[in-house]
Amino acid sequence: MNPKDKKDALNILNFLCKGATIEGVNFYGPKLLLSETKTNSERVHGQVYLNIESEFCLYQTMPKYTPHHNELPKLDLVESAKLLCELSLKEIIKVSLHDDCPHLFLTFDSGEVLFIWGHHQEYESWQVGSTHDELDDETWLVVACPGNELAVWGAEDVIGL
Repeated sequence: MNPKDKKDALNILNFLCKGATIEGVNFYGPKLLLSETKTNSERVHGQVYLNIESEFCLYQTMPKYTPHHNELPKLDLVESAKLLCELSLKEIIKVSLHDDCPHLFLTFDSGEVLFIWGHHQEYESWQVGSTHDELDDETWLVVACPGNELAVWGAEDVIGL
C-alpha cells in the first residue's frame, strides 16, 4: 500500500466518518448509512455510506493483532444485518487502516471496533463515500482496491490536511 495513498485516504475517511453515527443499513451489500458530522455537513450533500464487500467482524475492543482472513466469520445476509444493526446510533470516534493492507478499523464511542477485511486480488473490499447530489461539485470516495491498493477522491484541502 502506497504511504501517500494511505495518508490521503485517512484524511478523507476521518472527514467523512469521524463523529458520524450509524443511521441505517442497506441490505444489498451490506451498506452502512452514516450521519453527517460537524466537519462535513456544509460540504457533503449526499448520503455518506460504507459499502462492505468482504468479511468483517465486530470486536468488543481493539484486537491485539490484525485477524487472519480464516479467523473472520462467514456471515450470511441476515447475520450480517443483525451484527451491523447493533451499531445503530453509535458514534465513530476513530478511523484507522492497517500498515500494509487496507484493512479498515472503525472504533465507536462504545469501545467496539468494526474490522473490515481489506485484501482481495480481484475485487474491491470496501468503499466509503457519498452519494452524489446535484448540489455537489466535489466527489468523496475511498476504495480498497485489488492488490492492497487504495483509490482516493476528495477535495485537495481535505486530502492535504
